[in-house]
Amino acid sequence: MKQTTLLLLTLLLIPNLASAQGLQTFIVSVTKFLDTTVMPFLMLIAFLFFIINVVRFFVIGSSNEEGRENAKNLAIYGVSAFVLILIISGLINMIVAGLGFDRVNATDTISDYVKRRP
Repeated sequence: MKQTTLLLLTLLLIPNLASAQGLQTFIVSVTKFLDTTVMPFLMLIAFLFFIINVVRFFVIGSSNEEGRENAKNLAIYGVSAFVLILIISGLINMIVAGLGFDRVNATDTISDYVKRRP
């Protein structure tokens, strides 16, 4: 487990070290990846889980009381997971915005000696 974690961490940090990016740019890149890729994928999985259990409740297990109860409980878990994913996404964005990392443009490279004029 330790080797897998170390290997994964190394693979994630090598591009960051090779391009000599700062920590702020790395955090912006990670949060952008979470917002644009991971969170929509998790929301899709939770939605599909909910839909599958609704179909199980109304169509497949409509004659079996135990099957209906099981599908109803799993549908509630799907809705709960969807809400939890939205809450976690909001918390991540709130923390990143509160720390000021959202103001860093990940694609903008500028020398320290060049001052921007307002």
